[in-house]
Parts: sequence; structure tokens; C-alpha cells
Amino acid sequence: MTENISVLLAFGAGLLSFLSPCVLPLIPSYLCIIGGVPLSASSENGGTFKPRLVAGTVSFILGFSAVFIVLSVLLAATFSLMGGISRYINWVSGAVVIVLGLNIIFDFISFLNYEKRFHLTGRFRGIIGAFPAGMAFGAGWTPCVGPVLGSILLLAAQSGGVPGAVFYLAVYSAGLGLPFLLASIFFGAFLKTSKKLRSHLPVIRRISGVLLIVIGILIITGRYQTLNALTSKWQANLLGENFSVSETKPESAENGSAAAIDETESGGRENSMTDNAVPSEVIKAFNAAGLPVIAEGIDSLDFNLPLTNGTNLTLSELKGKAVFLNFWATWCGPCRMEMPSMEKVYQGLKDRGFEILAVNVGEQTKQVSDFMRENKLNFPAALDENGIIGSYYGVQAIPTTYILDRRGLIISRVVGAIDWDQPDIISAFEALLDAL
Repeated sequence: MTENISVLLAFGAGLLSFLSPCVLPLIPSYLCIIGGVPLSASSENGGTFKPRLVAGTVSFILGFSAVFIVLSVLLAATFSLMGGISRYINWVSGAVVIVLGLNIIFDFISFLNYEKRFHLTGRFRGIIGAFPAGMAFGAGWTPCVGPVLGSILLLAAQSGGVPGAVFYLAVYSAGLGLPFLLASIFFGAFLKTSKKLRSHLPVIRRISGVLLIVIGILIITGRYQTLNALTSKWQANLLGENFSVSETKPESAENGSAAAIDETESGGRENSMTDNAVPSEVIKAFNAAGLPVIAEGIDSLDFNLPLTNGTNLTLSELKGKAVFLNFWATWCGPCRMEMPSMEKVYQGLKDRGFEILAVNVGEQTKQVSDFMRENKLNFPAALDENGIIGSYYGVQAIPTTYILDRRGLIISRVVGAIDWDQPDIISAFEALLDAL
């Protein structure tokens, strides 16, 4: 998850919120009140480290972070309940974010400039008082922070359900809170630097607007996950560095676990002495489709899981086919969005040796089978009720998809939802089917 480009967007949005014209000029006053230091006195001895100020600032950061995260949970839960209409909600949400970004740049919607800025007073001094002050700051609305925060909330609500939303708002809070903390530690230097930055605030405002427009486009198209795939290709030895299949059998998988791991017949063990090179034509096709791909495949760990039809399936049984191994849940909005396109790919390529195995994480048989039937999804759905298989494969956000070649080697990983039935992606899958 930490390599996702959405993380950079969320953290960068937090930094820009700190540097916005509605926040930066107020920071000296906020910090002085939190630390109980008059602004005039702070100018005289600003270089002195003030533990009370730093402690109060940490409490202040925790306060507004708590508000942001609660908002993200509420919005993510709402998106999860929307189910099939979430695609249309994305279009509306993205359009709203683009309008907010354009307004930050061109200032054409006057009522958005009405401020509900929270003014700190002396009663918010100290560690205890700073926490509610941070909450009030987080709940308040300014024409700069509000649009940026709202855009990140919309982005986070579509990124792996409630856990993803909590993560991205925590990242946003870190982007906003880290400069707060540094300003309290190096207060004297911050006072001098902030004065110099004020002349650049209009440029920072425009950068914020551009960022919102980019986020809006990503929300409408669902392409922030695709960008994540593209940036993954820039990293050396992508899958070798970012995830590994567990070699250690966890205690929860022993003695009667429903998700049995077959360590003796693992496809990876059988291929460990063979050439794991990914054919060049496959690499070229995946690159053209914007999908991450590695030069040498990684051994997949075999497992056995129950299917919704009452039978069991072992991953190694699918050797000889290209496998689309997808981890998902019914409550996950992005998962629900991409599944119709998965069905189209499955129907188009299943007769050529392409198999989809959708591993549901943490839900019961009836809930999953009802969902598959109601949505007319015909590819196999497996049940990882205790999440062991997902943890073995390093799944930190859903949906996460692994692409295995006919040898059972993992050649690609995609975190997030994608419209899989795009022509270039189908061409990449066809190249994979033809290569081996």
C-alpha cells in the first residue's frame, strides 16, 4: 500500500493544506497560544526549544487527525453501502472535486470563500486543551483546506473500504501535521521562513487547485490505481522488493484451518530450479497496457480453499492456465466496480486457458454466493474466511490482483480497481496465454 501513488497525493495534499493562505499565516498565533507563549516573546527567544509547545502541538495534531479519520470512516461506509451505483457516484464526486480545484485557481464561486475559521483562545493552552483545539480546527471550514480535505476524503472512500479510508486520511493528516510539528520544534526558524513564504502563497494556492483537478480526473476515471501500477514499474525488482510469499506457516493455519497451505506441492517449489524468466513479448504487452510486470516470475504459494459451490480448489490444480488471482470483499466498493469487467474478460478468454479465482476475504459462504448470483458473476469464488491466504500473499488493501502465468509464477500485482476489459489489457492477457 505504501507504494500507491494515492499515498503521495494524500501526503502532498496535507503539505499543501499547511502551506495554504488560510493556514500558514495563522500558524505562529496557533503555536503561541498552544504553547502559552506571547508572540512578541516568541520572536525574541524563538530559537529556544520549548517542550511544552512541542507536546501541545502533538496533541493538536492528534485532535484534527481524529476528526479527519472519523469523517473518512463515515464516508467510506456510505460508499460501501452504495454498491452498484458507486461508479456513478465517482463521476459526480470527481466532477465536484474538479470544480473545487478550478475555483481555487480562478475564484469564481464566491460562497466557497466564506470562512468558518476557528479562533484559538487561551483556554486551549497545554496538552489537554490542544486536543479539542485540533478537533475544532479539523471540523472547521476554510476555503483552502475544505476543498482539499473533501477531495482526499472522496479519494480515500474508494480505496479499499473503511481500512483504506482510515489509512489515506492518516497519511493526509501526517502531511498536514508534520510541518506543524517541525514548526513547533524549530519555532524561531519557522517564524523567519514563514514570512518569506507569504509572497509565494498565490502560487501555492494554484498548485493546490491543480492537485484537486488531477484528483478529480483520477476519481472519475478510476485511474489512480492504474497510475499506481505505472509507478510500480519504476521500482527495481518490483515484486521482489515489495512483497514476498510467506515461507513460514502461521500458527492460525495449523490444525484444522479452513484455508490449508500445501507446502509440499507448492507450485513455487517445483519451479524453483527452472528458468523463471518472463517472455519479452509478455513484458512488452503488459507495459503497453500500463500494468506492472517483472522480468522474472516469483513462485506462488499453493493453497486449498473452499468454493461457493461446495467444492474445494487447490491453486496448483490450475497449472497450465494463466490465473487471475483476485482478493476482494462484498463490502468493498472498488471491488464491486471492477467485477463486471472481470466477468467480461473471463467469458472472453476462459476457453483459451485463462482462469479467474476471486478469493473473498473474511466473509461467509451464503453472503458471497448470494452476491455472485445477484451480480451474475460466473468465475470461481473462494472463501478465505480467516484471511490467512491474503496475509500469506501480503495483501494490505483490496482489491489486490496477482497475475500468474501457466507455470504458476506470479508476474504482476495490481493494487486497486481497474476496468479489466480494456483492449490493451486483454491484449496483454492474450500475449500471456500465447507465450507459454
